[in-house]
Amino acid sequence: MIKKIRRLFFGKVKDQDNKELVKGGAFAFVMKITGMGFNYLFVFVLARLYGATGSGIYSIFQTVFQFFANFGKLGYDILMVREVAQYNAKNQWGSIKDLYFKVIKVNVTASVICSFVLYFSSDWISTYIFLKPTLGKYFQISSIAILPFVLHSVHADCFRGMKKILFYSFFQNVLTIAITGLLLCASYFIIHDRNVPVIIFVTAVFISSIISAWFWWNKSPFMEGGDGEKIVLGEKTKIAFSLFLTAILQVVRGWTDTVFLGRYYTEADVGVYKVAFRIATITSLTLTAFLLTVAPKIAELHAKGEMKRLAIVVQNTTKLIFWTSAPILILFIVFPYFFMGIFGKEFLIGELALMILSFGQFINASTGPVGNLLMMTGKQDVNRNIVIGTTIFTVALNAFVIPQYGIIGASVVNVIGVFLYNVIPYFLVKRYFGFYTFDVKHIFSFSKKGFLKQI
Repeated sequence: MIKKIRRLFFGKVKDQDNKELVKGGAFAFVMKITGMGFNYLFVFVLARLYGATGSGIYSIFQTVFQFFANFGKLGYDILMVREVAQYNAKNQWGSIKDLYFKVIKVNVTASVICSFVLYFSSDWISTYIFLKPTLGKYFQISSIAILPFVLHSVHADCFRGMKKILFYSFFQNVLTIAITGLLLCASYFIIHDRNVPVIIFVTAVFISSIISAWFWWNKSPFMEGGDGEKIVLGEKTKIAFSLFLTAILQVVRGWTDTVFLGRYYTEADVGVYKVAFRIATITSLTLTAFLLTVAPKIAELHAKGEMKRLAIVVQNTTKLIFWTSAPILILFIVFPYFFMGIFGKEFLIGELALMILSFGQFINASTGPVGNLLMMTGKQDVNRNIVIGTTIFTVALNAFVIPQYGIIGASVVNVIGVFLYNVIPYFLVKRYFGFYTFDVKHIFSFSKKGFLKQI
């Protein structure tokens, strides 16, 4: 049966690039759906057990944790995607092995420092940034998870660079959240305490880190070494630092709304907003799934100088994302009351926020992999500058709008930020590479020769 389904679906996709894109994207999509299922199980149980206030506390702790964890990564996780993809295409596993051990040393050192800083500054952050001294204990608990979280990300991204999308998707999108969701469900019969979700998250991160490390050491050929040049880490550090700035600024841009809501409003308001945001991100579900496949493919084709194939792969990716996102957007706009009501009556006030945020995520999906295209082709500095500009603008706008307009203001600013972050590189891609990711003629073309372009 499975073979028949595979022949029916994949048999019609004859072009090799399209096969990799569709097959890898399908695996990533299934894993993303699975992970999202566990994520919403976790969010649902969290909301039912601890209400909007408990959900808000969890969102605030995640904001702070993700910020410090990115300083532990220092951009080397994203660098590994790019470098592993390029060296793997040339079968230079000696270079991958050398780079891996040098990156791990840096990440371990940085992560330990970040853990100490977060632990000892937790009371200051909770008191002076969020004006809620009781949040400090949650930051302290989460600080011990920074090192395993960073190592887990690096190992997962190494598999992504190898185009082992099934492994990457499982580690990045399923494993941690599945463990977290199942443990939270089990806690329902044991204990009800607001420390529990944070402790469960830390436990899940440790378990996931051990599993992903074991698979990388045993299921990849990097320990065998082989051909390859000696890596000078200093030459890669500049690239990693640019990627790091982009990543940390994306965190700041993406979580500033949570920080300002947490400062000026209640934990319950934060909880409602973040539930609306999590639902809205379903709109860009396929974007996330196909990016896992297309990013290393972009790096590989660019390294080979095959720009025509690169254009076709990117435009096909955008077309797939567009037509799988539009129906979801319509559902959230027409039935926001229903989707917010699933999590409880106190979440119904977020229905307008859900509609606004969904529109922003649709813009994100429709422009395709513009950011990844810049980062994987040596234009990471350009992408970094775009992120810097949009981050400064959205942080300033949040500071002005959120104190007055709360959840709705945060939603509108989020959409403005998403629009700028995607539309600016959309036109730059045309300037640098000579094509648009969203090509209207191709998007609305349903040729008998095939839904996707071929070489």
